[in-house]
Amino acid sequence: MVYYIESQTVNFFTVGGVALFGYVRVYKDELKVKEYELFRAYYCGLCKTLKKDYGFTARMGLSYDLTFLSVLFSSVSDYEDKAKAEVCVANPIKKKPVILSSCFMEYAACANVILTYFKISDDFSDNHSIKSALVYPFILAAKRKARKKQPELYEKIRQSMKTLSMLEKSKCNEPDKLSNEFGYITQSIFSSGPITCDKTKRILGHIGYLIGRFIYLLDACDDYDKDEKSHSFNVLLQNGCTIKKEEVLDSLEFTLSEISTAYNLLEIKKNKPILDNIIYLGLMDSLNKVRNPIQKEGDKA
Repeated sequence: MVYYIESQTVNFFTVGGVALFGYVRVYKDELKVKEYELFRAYYCGLCKTLKKDYGFTARMGLSYDLTFLSVLFSSVSDYEDKAKAEVCVANPIKKKPVILSSCFMEYAACANVILTYFKISDDFSDNHSIKSALVYPFILAAKRKARKKQPELYEKIRQSMKTLSMLEKSKCNEPDKLSNEFGYITQSIFSSGPITCDKTKRILGHIGYLIGRFIYLLDACDDYDKDEKSHSFNVLLQNGCTIKKEEVLDSLEFTLSEISTAYNLLEIKKNKPILDNIIYLGLMDSLNKVRNPIQKEGDKA
């Protein structure tokens, strides 16, 4: 079956000053059409799950990163995903295949809502953001549902977000300390899902931790010039930080190697070409685009 699904949402928020959404993605040029379109079917399935469980506003936090989580969880289980042709808000006329909601998508949607809530709440209280003020009442209702479904995950994320916020407000100049804290957030998300095997959960948690560190440090490099001009917080720009942007980017190649090593310990039961593409090519592509802004701008054209 060939799937063709257009992008239907735009992410408006970042988490803890970090562009969480966008770095964990497929490398489309090296993915077969049917595999890419299957990934998009998961993406649309997560979008519809967010709307079903938490309302229309919750879909603003939809991301490829948490779509990856849905695919990964499903792929280490024996669950057989089902697809159905449905219409969506982006194209209400043409039906497109969508992976139907499952416990894995419901969990990813729950984590997505919790993360989005904390960012909006932070913007609302600290920056008096008009955008956040308008969305806050809607995401607050969604957060209450998500917290009820995953109280332990909510508390873990809340504690780590609080620590991360305190470190950033204190102008912390230690990249490892900040990236570790962000890694704890993603570790909690990856290890708290509906997977029953303890060994698999430990491996997933380690992958989540490494991906969190990768995201935080890559984002710091990606926003370096912008943050320097706007005087926004960036750990690499703080007084006393002795690590250069180029050194961080080089170190992230080792992090990607660690992610690959941990990933190889998993028993992948389906969707392996998609997951291999993200782990081995997609993450490196994200790194290379930060290294080469010209390439990144060219991709936007």
